[in-house]
Amino acid sequence: MADLFKNYIDGKWLEAASAKTFENRSPANRNDLIGRFPASAETDVDRAVQTATRAFASWRLVPAPKRGEFIYRAGELLRKS
Repeated sequence: MADLFKNYIDGKWLEAASAKTFENRSPANRNDLIGRFPASAETDVDRAVQTATRAFASWRLVPAPKRGEFIYRAGELLRKS
């Protein structure tokens, strides 16, 4: 069974508004199913952009060195996983 991935919008993991998904398979081995991903459409993108726009209002007030720390820590978590 392949993993089912979702969109991360407004602090929540959400399926596409259409509830449709698509399969992503390895190009090296088409039998290797990497996962199922949301078939996002304009509605999903609009929701993500609106949420990001609202979040930016407070994020832009965080001093640049502090924002850098957050981004560095996120990168470290990604590197370790």
